[in-house]
Amino acid sequence: MHDLKLSVSEVNQIYKELNSVSGFDFSNYAFSFKMRKIILLMHSLKILNIEDFIFRLQNSQHTVSEFVKSMFVSYSEMFRDAEMWNYLQEKIFSKLLLKKEVKIHIPYCVTGEELYSLMFFSGLYKSTHISILVSHPLSENEELIKNRIFTQKDLKACQKNIEILDFVKNTEDVFAGHTNQMRVNHIYRGELNFEYCNVLNQQHIAEFDLVLFRNRIIYYNDDLQTEVLRKISGSMNKGGLLIIGEKETLGQMSGKYKNLKSNLSVYKKRIF
Repeated sequence: MHDLKLSVSEVNQIYKELNSVSGFDFSNYAFSFKMRKIILLMHSLKILNIEDFIFRLQNSQHTVSEFVKSMFVSYSEMFRDAEMWNYLQEKIFSKLLLKKEVKIHIPYCVTGEELYSLMFFSGLYKSTHISILVSHPLSENEELIKNRIFTQKDLKACQKNIEILDFVKNTEDVFAGHTNQMRVNHIYRGELNFEYCNVLNQQHIAEFDLVLFRNRIIYYNDDLQTEVLRKISGSMNKGGLLIIGEKETLGQMSGKYKNLKSNLSVYKKRIF
């Protein structure tokens, strides 16, 4: 099944149908990513041709839902790219907290690993003037994130990251609970808000001091990368910080930012 080959027109046909039945337009996602998601789903459904797959999309809301959810990739671990979190502690966060109010945005949050990493980290500063906005692409994401339970598998996934962190000793400092019923042991005292929307439809202008948008644009084609980054840039204050994935770049938007830490993809929005 993994040897299944689809033409460009077949892939486009499938995503056109997905848009028709779900309202979600993934046409500007990277082609290789779109192809991979189709093949994985067809394999799990034991479907061998696109005609049967399209028929399933037209007649099974569950299949449509699973397909859409698979397109919004979740983080697999907390404190991913641990050196970035160390850099935040060493060089960034104390200065950021000199502001009267610090507004942080996490766009396209799906399962909460990035949010809980941030809440644990910022909770160490015991500040009450931090405000975090979590944007999520699916209506069910909010309850999933708010009630997130972590398992031993989740703990093992982030154990190596936690060992690298300068501000925590071990996983027992981060998680509380038993076996597969653990929660993050944070003391975050700031404000937390949730917003269900597509980042391209958000109306925030010159508002955020820090945006964590890591390991997302790698799934987009060049046009969508530029469009999303332009929208995010417009939502940030001058001098605001943007953090993307270590393997990601700003492309056409790079001239609007100063690279503070190249190997960690930490950028500061230019003031002119």
